[in-house]
Amino acid sequence: MNMKYRLFLLWVLVISCTLCAGAQEKRSFWSHGFGKLLKNVDDAINRMQDAGLDSTYIRRQKYDRMVYLGYYGYFQQHDIDFPVSVNDADIPLDKRYMPPNMSEKKYVMSDMHTYQSEVELGIDWRGISIELPIPIRNRYSMSFGLAKNGSVWGFRIRYKHLRNMEGTLDAAFNQGMSQWKRNVETGVADPAITSETTIPSGSMNLKIFYVEGYYVFNHKKFSLAAGAYGDMVQRRSAGSLFVMANYYQSLFGADKLFNHEHDSFRNWKISLGPGYGYNWSINGGKVVIHASVIPMISLWNHLVHKSSDSGVAYAYAGTSTDPDIRAQQIEAERQRWSNYDAHYYDAVDNGRSRFVFNCYARLAVSYSFNRFLLNFLMNYRQYLYRNNADTKINNREADAQVNFGYRF
Repeated sequence: MNMKYRLFLLWVLVISCTLCAGAQEKRSFWSHGFGKLLKNVDDAINRMQDAGLDSTYIRRQKYDRMVYLGYYGYFQQHDIDFPVSVNDADIPLDKRYMPPNMSEKKYVMSDMHTYQSEVELGIDWRGISIELPIPIRNRYSMSFGLAKNGSVWGFRIRYKHLRNMEGTLDAAFNQGMSQWKRNVETGVADPAITSETTIPSGSMNLKIFYVEGYYVFNHKKFSLAAGAYGDMVQRRSAGSLFVMANYYQSLFGADKLFNHEHDSFRNWKISLGPGYGYNWSINGGKVVIHASVIPMISLWNHLVHKSSDSGVAYAYAGTSTDPDIRAQQIEAERQRWSNYDAHYYDAVDNGRSRFVFNCYARLAVSYSFNRFLLNFLMNYRQYLYRNNADTKINNREADAQVNFGYRF
């Protein structure tokens, strides 16, 4: 055997040993140390997902990891409607020139909304997702969320701060008062002609925080993870009763929209209610259509209104060049309109909350083919406030997403 042949055999032996050592090292990673811990966790999750399931109805996906590309859209609406409780005796102007249709204009209504859209790249492992958002249109100053969406139970925590909301204001009473002042100047009792106006950008903001949790009763045959996200396989159609509890808080701030330079409306509520969800399985779970709705009774619903002024609201009354006298003139004008200011928000400040239903609803469609998943999901939430003085606050939000994923 010549030297070249021996060297060649030696080289082959070294390479073979190296490859064998590498293969052995790769195998040993899952049987020792951190690799073994990861494998034990994975096996434990497998057992948890399978525990108590009726395999005739539900089974795990064959491949439990997925990369996906998705589009997400969010919509937020917040409305306030309250009657103005000012009467004729509260207005220090000549009553002869009151607009004849003033009784029809004793209300203020605001309608605000905003939306956000983004593309997301993500990876999912057994329903645990890490996402990279790529904003397309973002009107949210801040938005944070944490969720666990399980087949048996789940929860969601969400905080949002919105500054650049769009909206309209129907300040019929304020416009009617402006007409009254013009009537006093002209000596003619003309009717008030009012219209909606666009709310200036940056003059309002909304902060929302909520915590919600749910429990699924028929989780042995009905999988929310299968219906909403495609993380499990719903082999046969099934439904289940839900129960959901929710704590919700909103803070709406407005600059120069109502009767003060700044007004804030803070609403707290606690809701609880039962609901129902159904998964319609087609072709052994390749297509699953999910729908659920959970109406919730408002157990506690509280509203607090606060306002502030810097003093310039009555500055037009101060005509004297002497600072002390001008301050006295402004204060006298403030006192003149004190009853007007005190009663303007009576329907907000003194009303007792009424019984209302809040609501959560979900619609989803999942289509699985080979290793691919096409998923559509839409959520809708409604939080209402009503009181016995006919003050109304409507907060509605919806989000929709479309994901295209590949399992491996």
